[in-house]
Amino acid sequence: MGSHTFKRIQSFIAVYETRSFSKAAEQLFISQPTVSVHIKQLELQLNTTLFERNGRTELVPTTNARKFYQHALHLLDDWQNATDSLDLAEERPRTTVRIGASQTSATVLLPKIFAQIKKDEFNTIDFKIEMHNSEEILAGVLNHQFDFGIIEKPITHDFITRDAIAGDQLVLAGNLDSTVWLVREKGSGVYHYTQQYFKQHNIVPDHFLTIANNDIIVKMLAQNVGKSIVSIQALPESVPYKKLDDAFNRQFYIIHHEHSNQSAIKNEIARFIQIAKNL
Repeated sequence: MGSHTFKRIQSFIAVYETRSFSKAAEQLFISQPTVSVHIKQLELQLNTTLFERNGRTELVPTTNARKFYQHALHLLDDWQNATDSLDLAEERPRTTVRIGASQTSATVLLPKIFAQIKKDEFNTIDFKIEMHNSEEILAGVLNHQFDFGIIEKPITHDFITRDAIAGDQLVLAGNLDSTVWLVREKGSGVYHYTQQYFKQHNIVPDHFLTIANNDIIVKMLAQNVGKSIVSIQALPESVPYKKLDDAFNRQFYIIHHEHSNQSAIKNEIARFIQIAKNL
């Protein structure tokens, strides 16, 4: 496979997954016109149309594009495996692993996982961790902003692989007689379960505060301000709580793009899954 064809296939995969020339260009660190040229050249090479426009901006893959996508993934995987097998004379560069973690998993689960990682493994790997809500992490994994994410909301996508790794118990905590609810923002895992609790008990809150930070909610509960649905693992012993039914025993999940070419990233994902399941 020539270098030109290789670059065209990379652009095709990026456009197929993002449904956008501009997003694909950002992902590949090249210009949007270059991506457009790559797609046109690949269409000429394959003698077929790969994308059609639905309105002004949205790109829709054709039937042939959907067929070619799976083959394109295998081509890049084969190329990556071939290069990984070479005994290169020069030292391999350090690997950066980008992790998106929901607020509860970042404060409850990640410290336990990193405590199990051997110190010498940090000699070859740099970790970058960002804290976001579950929906933002899913978008980040899809757009390759993160190599994998740790979330507690049971969401997925056609291009995403999801592994259940650990359990968590949600409780109703704080001043249980208060009429003030402390609620996470839309898109967070806890917001999903809070709305579930409201529906289950036919609750329409008279007063609520939307707070996009779990630590702030916990600190307010500790000051006897309102009540909230929170993880029991994040709750100080001084804060009263009430256990909820089994519907609020949730899972933490690791999500990652089903197509990841770098073997070092694949190894780290597998290692995090194994460690988390054994905690």
